[in-house]
Amino acid sequence: MHDHQYRESGQLKQIRTSGEPIRVFFAIWPKEAVWRQLCDLSEKLELVCGGRRTRAESIHLTLIFLGEMETSQLHTLCLAANTVRGQVFNFIVEGIRYWKLNRLVYAETGETPLELFDLVGSLKNTLSAYGFSFDHRTFTPHITLVRKVQRHVLPKSLIHLVEPIVWPVNEYILVKSEQASDRSVYTPIGRWSLESQR
Repeated sequence: MHDHQYRESGQLKQIRTSGEPIRVFFAIWPKEAVWRQLCDLSEKLELVCGGRRTRAESIHLTLIFLGEMETSQLHTLCLAANTVRGQVFNFIVEGIRYWKLNRLVYAETGETPLELFDLVGSLKNTLSAYGFSFDHRTFTPHITLVRKVQRHVLPKSLIHLVEPIVWPVNEYILVKSEQASDRSVYTPIGRWSLESQR
């Protein structure tokens, strides 16, 4: 997934219309260099914490999870996303944390970029205006790296990364989520570019 084989911005990739509802969400996905750094970090954490690291091709940051919808709604969803405006930004991964309730370890940033908050806010407002439902909880950006953690003693060198990971973000994508062989499979079905800052 990290190689970003999508159609042109704002267009939907052709998907089968089986009549079955599909699960979708908006997210940002790392490009090659950042993807490799996050993969390395998840591998280190799995060795230390036990559990099951996120599959390399599934590492991402969710913006909005919409859940199930009919495939017939995707065109309208795409039209809504076409009206959203956002600017490019850097997401700086500065450390990792343990979430006891869900038994997972995730990467986080020290200070969330205003451009990211603006993008999520614009998406929420636009999707609401178009009649779409989604989780309205406060947006807290995080990147899940290990699930079903067995040991939650985190190395000090990873709680605060010695060398933060700089993630340049210049697009966001619409993703279809499916269950296959007891795991989630993500397929990109649309993408939108962010505007360069002037």
